[in-house]
Amino acid sequence: MKFRKDRYVLRFSGIAALLIIVGIFMTSLLPGSTYFGIGFAMIIMGLVAISIAIITAARPKEDLIRDERSERIKEKAGYHAFLILLVTMSLVQLISMFGRLNLDYRSVSPNLFIVGILSWIILKWYYNLRGDAL
Repeated sequence: MKFRKDRYVLRFSGIAALLIIVGIFMTSLLPGSTYFGIGFAMIIMGLVAISIAIITAARPKEDLIRDERSERIKEKAGYHAFLILLVTMSLVQLISMFGRLNLDYRSVSPNLFIVGILSWIILKWYYNLRGDAL
């Protein structure tokens, strides 16, 4: 397998390695549980970034160029996912107004975020499967 070594991949890999090194220093040298948690999170972010850099470097540069059809599919899925999110938010507001549930947006917002992301992924898959982007 051949890896690309252009400046974008090397810069991203360097930032990921720097995240890992700073995370190791924070967990080992600084006292307190807060620094340990932040350092551990930085190590995890660095490992994820290294894996993303390896996956990106293994692909040829031509695979990363998007065509108009895939861009249009992502736009259309994004518009419809936003509308689904607005309808879901309005339904939550109606339920909290007319029902006896005490729902506020702080308690429901993580679920709404998951609904928006999942609807975008499902709509993108559906529009790609269907074939028409217009």
